[in-house]
Amino acid sequence: MQSKLYISSPINALLEGFYRDDITMDMLREKGDFGIGTFNNLDGEMIALNGCFYQLDLDGNAHPVQGRMKTPFATMCHFQPSLTEEVIEPLSYDSFQNQLSRILPSDNMFYAIHITGSFQSVETRSVPRTENYRPLSEATGDQKIRHFQHLEGHLVGFYTPSFVPSINVPGYHFHFIDNSFSAGGHLLRCEPEHLDIRLQIFYSMELDLPKTLDYLTASFVRDAQKDIEKAER
Repeated sequence: MQSKLYISSPINALLEGFYRDDITMDMLREKGDFGIGTFNNLDGEMIALNGCFYQLDLDGNAHPVQGRMKTPFATMCHFQPSLTEEVIEPLSYDSFQNQLSRILPSDNMFYAIHITGSFQSVETRSVPRTENYRPLSEATGDQKIRHFQHLEGHLVGFYTPSFVPSINVPGYHFHFIDNSFSAGGHLLRCEPEHLDIRLQIFYSMELDLPKTLDYLTASFVRDAQKDIEKAER
């Protein structure tokens, strides 16, 4: 059976500053073995790979995740790649993005992307623990950036079409973790040297809507595209 993309909450709730939900890591495990997200109160970046879940803290250090921990936003799937590509030359970050765009069969589909390889440099960020109601575009202003040099690791992420900015981050959204599964974060930039790329195409998705009072009574008037560009880049 074709794996379905699962999104635990629309990104517009996170943009508004709703940082608490009741979706646990154990519930996410039922939805997939591969994915990215965050934790309640933005307490670290989440990455799931081969069924193992990690929390990347403010300093970029990785910790195993307990099943009862909760998330306000995550994207998951059972990873079943159907397309592969190898890149054997060093690339700038812009060239890396262009290379990915050439691989995608269409810009109008969802994709899960797992990239393994060696990197000349990687720049990641994590956001400090944040209480509800502070918009994400403001919370990321306090992000902590970590620089890695000459290492091997994994990029775990998704491509989302541009026409659904209220549902997920449009374009590419990656989290990075090194080969020792000890450090990483939300990818800001990278300069790869050699990459093995695997992609999965999705023709359908499952979206949960939060049942919290905050979400049920919200009026979503923020410009999702503008806020995402400020918060995620």
